[in-house]
Amino acid sequence: MILRIELRRSIAPWAGLALLVVALGFLFLLSGPWWKVPAPWTAHTTTTALWLRFLLVFLWPIAVGAGAIQGMRDSRSGMVELLATTSRPGWHRAVRLAGAVGALSALGFLLVFGVGLVEVLGHGGFVSARFLPVVLVGLLAVVAGSWVGLAVGRLLPHPLTAPALAVLTLVVSILAWTSLEGAALSMPYSRFGLLAPALGQPRGALVTTAGSVDLGQTVWFAGLAVTGFLVLAANSARARLLGLLPVVAGAAIALPVFPASAGGLLVPDGVAAQKVCDGPICVSRAHEDRLAALGVPGREALAMLAKLPGAPTRIEEQLAPDSFTTAPARDPGVVHLDFQRDEDLLTGDATELRLAVLAGAGLPSCLPPSRGDVADVGARMIAAAYFTGELKLLPEYGAKWVGRQSGPIEGAWAKFRSLPPEVQFDRVVALRQTLLTCQGDPLDTLVPGAVR
Repeated sequence: MILRIELRRSIAPWAGLALLVVALGFLFLLSGPWWKVPAPWTAHTTTTALWLRFLLVFLWPIAVGAGAIQGMRDSRSGMVELLATTSRPGWHRAVRLAGAVGALSALGFLLVFGVGLVEVLGHGGFVSARFLPVVLVGLLAVVAGSWVGLAVGRLLPHPLTAPALAVLTLVVSILAWTSLEGAALSMPYSRFGLLAPALGQPRGALVTTAGSVDLGQTVWFAGLAVTGFLVLAANSARARLLGLLPVVAGAAIALPVFPASAGGLLVPDGVAAQKVCDGPICVSRAHEDRLAALGVPGREALAMLAKLPGAPTRIEEQLAPDSFTTAPARDPGVVHLDFQRDEDLLTGDATELRLAVLAGAGLPSCLPPSRGDVADVGARMIAAAYFTGELKLLPEYGAKWVGRQSGPIEGAWAKFRSLPPEVQFDRVVALRQTLLTCQGDPLDTLVPGAVR
């Protein structure tokens, strides 16, 4: 009965509604940063959950601020002394208030994920239960934030407490999120960044949070929630000081557990990134429909590459978390295709898939995706054209940009075609060595001085 009254008379319903409206407004009314490639939020339930964790940069301050507003209720009513004289322990009242605010804030968070789940199903996306740790940790963080807000609001019943606390939480969340973005924002990675619930934007549809991140954050936010409740329920300074012990213990346990570098935050999703193979060709379970499309052109391309010494014998989808600042992985025996990065490749026909396998004579660029380079892409285009006889744009990230500057590449292709066949062969072999070691200029290897 009392809980029902708290649900009706407290700020709890508005806190949940605020989380729902703000999150859905970001997701549906703004075009970014929830980019469609490489991690569309409607393609995979785990990716949806990771985007929701990113949105906690904005949602967590709302939960904390709403809790602070509600925490000042006793002070605003002018009945603090009267309530203190009742025989009922303080935690009896606190548990119902904290339950109402925490439950409806958590419900708002869950409803946002529910909308995302419907979007994934509507778009024919990939569904698995691997989103559960990501969502549950976010849920625990929302509850912990609202309880900490309640405690602070009760301790500091001033009109400026709630807005100041919300702004402070927003600043801390942004700083923490920035530290997790690591090299992308030129900020040093810090384990302290994981003490806030917001994660960086997911850069891949086949990834999820590492177990050490889930474990550490579960311990930390559980400690934070217990501290928030104990401080809210305490009636003495000594009890409040003792209430800080769980959050201190949580930090002491969580910080050593967190990954030592930003590269350990995300790992391949054990279900979505599971390999599905047809002979020498393997793709992820999330992109299983690509296996049939890749079968014939993939085998044709491997047969063309077979005349090279040490030629690749397999084609595999790139399953690791996508990085915008490091070069793609390379293996002399495997052609890696990145369906996460290249939307054109994900929907490409047989001709485009064959071209992707032949690009760079089976090897990717030595440059990270954030650094476009005409000479690098041009060399891999010419290598593919060596096998097909026709120079074409590659189905990959940045191809349109390269297409607008194709003049030097076409000139280099013309020079390359004028060379004797045995010289062309030797230079393609040399290009493979250049791309394997990432030593030297790829286009200079094929056509010395082509772009000077």
